[in-house]
Order: sequence, then C-alpha cells, then structure tokens
Amino acid sequence: MQRRPEVVLWGAGMVAGVQAAACQALEWRVAAVGSRTDARAIELAGSIHAKSATFEQLLSRRLGDLAIVATPPAAHVDAAVALLDAGYHVVVEAPMACTLAGADRLIEAETRVGRPVLYSEHLAAAPVIDGLLARVDAIGALTHLSARATQAPPSWRPEDGVDAHWGGGALFDLGVHPVGLTLRTAAESGAGRPVSLSAVIVDAGTRHEHGTIKIHFESGLLATVVARWQPDSTPDWDLQASSASAVLRAELYPSPTLEHNGTPVSIGAPIRAVSPSLVDDYGYAPQLKRFWTNIRTGRPVPATSRLGRQVLDVICAAHWSAGRDAIEVPLPFTGPRDLTPAQLFEM
Repeated sequence: MQRRPEVVLWGAGMVAGVQAAACQALEWRVAAVGSRTDARAIELAGSIHAKSATFEQLLSRRLGDLAIVATPPAAHVDAAVALLDAGYHVVVEAPMACTLAGADRLIEAETRVGRPVLYSEHLAAAPVIDGLLARVDAIGALTHLSARATQAPPSWRPEDGVDAHWGGGALFDLGVHPVGLTLRTAAESGAGRPVSLSAVIVDAGTRHEHGTIKIHFESGLLATVVARWQPDSTPDWDLQASSASAVLRAELYPSPTLEHNGTPVSIGAPIRAVSPSLVDDYGYAPQLKRFWTNIRTGRPVPATSRLGRQVLDVICAAHWSAGRDAIEVPLPFTGPRDLTPAQLFEM
C-alpha cells in the first residue's frame, strides 16, 4: 500500500481550507499550517488538528512531504522556491506567478532541485474534464474549442480598480482556469501548440470586467476563452470541443455533467454522498493523489510549472493585445517579462 504523505499548508485562507479538506478526504495528515497572520494559522490548524507554524519554522525544518502554496499570487514564487530549497515537494495554486520573469525563476528552481512542481489546475482533474480529455482525441480534428467562466467577483476584490502589481482582473484571477483547460484540451486533441492570439477586455478594472481571447493553434483551430465577473450571478463554467462529426461538452457549474453529442456520459458514482463536492467533483483531491502517485512511481507530472508559465504567457499576451485594440500577438509572448498582465494592458 502506498505511503500517505504528510502535508504542510503555506497560507490559511479560503483556498488553503479547500486544500485541507482535500487532504482529509484522502486521509492525509496536515502536519502544519503557516500564515502571515498567526490568528488565521491557529484557526485553520485547530480545525484540522494540525500544528500552527510561522513561515520561518516551515523552512527551518521540513515538517512534511508536500507543501501547498495557497497565498495570494504575488507571494507564490518566493514561497515555492524557498520550499523547494527546504526539501519539500511543492504544489502551487493558480495563477502561478504575477510575471513571466517570476515563472521563469520558479522553473529554474524546479530544474535545479530536480523535483517537479505541481501547477494546481485542479479542474483538469475534475471527473467531467478528465472524461472529456480522455475522449477528445477520438472525435477527430477539432473545428471548435471554447471555454467559459462567469461568476461573481470575489469578496477580496475592491469595488473598482485593480492593483497593477497584483496581476490583473478577470482574465488573470479567473481566466487562468479556462485558459489552462483550453491548452490541455488542444494538446490532447492533437491541435498542436498555440501560435498567436488576440483579445478584448471590456470594463477593465471593474467588478463587471469581461475578457475574451481568440487563440490560434498550429492545426488551424481557433479557440475562444471567455472570463467574466458578473455581480450577484451563479457561477457558469463550461468547456466544449467539437469536430465535423461529434461534440463533447463538459459543464462544471452549476452542476458537473459531461455530454457526447447531447447524450449524458456516465462519469462514475460520487466518491462521497455529498454532490457536487468541491473536493472531488472539481478535482482538488484527485490532482493531489495523482501528484503523489507520480512522485512515488517516477512517472511524469503532466501539470508542472511549465504549464503554469504557458498559461501565464497566454494571459500576458492577451492583456498586451487588449491594450492595443486587439492586435494579433505571436506566441510565445516576446514582450516585457517583468510586468504583470495589468501593467502590460496599461502601458
């Protein structure tokens, strides 16, 4: 039987709480919780019978096997590099970094220590997306690919305005997920790499921000990604891929479903009685289990920091395009690597 890892959480906010629940679902012990705020670390640690710790304590002595970085994006790279150097296997939440230079730095550290970093695109491990990815190559060359994410802006956002040093708005905070799913689906379908894009951002910097990206792939496929803040709305997320003969559609919100040519596809019984479950149906527990299995068996980790950088590359190029009347921008992005998407949009 595979040994269960012990986990430390770097951060004690909402996402750290979800990751803690995923660990509990897998019967993994969370050994310690660290946070910039002692009170938050103590609160989350107490709720899961873990030890609260300072960041310095987590780095001075390795307290677990896996470290999950669940802080705001601007702090991801420094934390991940420090944890790699301290001997942990590292999971980094999306967005992985705020600049491409930061993403480059994390990849350099990953290569230097020889341990893969898991880029936490948890939705790619959601059963409905897993089912779509397993089937997409069999339907033939794609003629359509689209991903959409609409939801209310998070409570931590200001009423209006974006801190340009933070990263960006809807296409950064929310758009990383549909962009990541689009890239994974295109790769699984054989569409090749993304070669260029154009983008439009409407109501930039507000709680109604709406971004659209058109991505061209080597095969000639044109994919569309939409990310939108819509106050007081129910989350509405989906992914659709179609060829000349078949259509696959995965709905994530409001209820996870997978259809093939309009017919529901069975994706198995729920792991737990409560459904839909954020931990299971949206991929948090499955991605952690796969990552640990890959580590223990030596298999490649498909969603490393290189995928995180590719997603950020698209996001940066999209902001550059949107700030210049939707010009076509080649990929990989060749613009400034030390600026956030919001800064690229504004300059």
